[in-house]
Amino acid sequence: MTLALTFVMGVSGGPLKARAAQSSAPTETPPTATATRGTSAGNWLELHNTHTGETLKVTFRNNDGTFIPDALEKLNKILGDHRSHQQTTMDPQLFVLLADLAASANVDPRYEIISGYRSSDTNEKLRTNGGGQARNSQHIQGKAIDVRLKGVDTATLRDLARALKRGGVGYYRKSDFVHVDTARVRYWEG
Repeated sequence: MTLALTFVMGVSGGPLKARAAQSSAPTETPPTATATRGTSAGNWLELHNTHTGETLKVTFRNNDGTFIPDALEKLNKILGDHRSHQQTTMDPQLFVLLADLAASANVDPRYEIISGYRSSDTNEKLRTNGGGQARNSQHIQGKAIDVRLKGVDTATLRDLARALKRGGVGYYRKSDFVHVDTARVRYWEG
């Protein structure tokens, strides 16, 4: 008989709780403790902000599809404008899109964040300095994010995002990131 421990993270990122399960099936290797992905595989994200160095791992919605307000607040914070230190309410469907992209790549949803929310002032400064930002960027609306997915090259990530057909997809080969948003479906390369 074996005893397996599964650790489950609390809904608001609280302490891990251990659950024991007994099995009479023989095992070839000793049982190990494994961490589950929160409540469900498609409900969590790990984001690393490349500008601030912050990393957040959070379960953002319940199994019934309802979003977890505390988790959304944490996501809004890590995706805030690092230049102006402003935040906005990000579109929660953006988080669902990121989780679904990782699932389609068969990897955990661990992302490097290049850009999340941008204030109008930050966007205009970048635009006037020749950065190529759109005047009415989806970043200003809290509907866009520029990312790299750990373990997946950006060209593959671009192709996966396009296949989902859930919003805009921009591919920036030289800078090595992909823009995804929850606005209308469109594609470009920068």
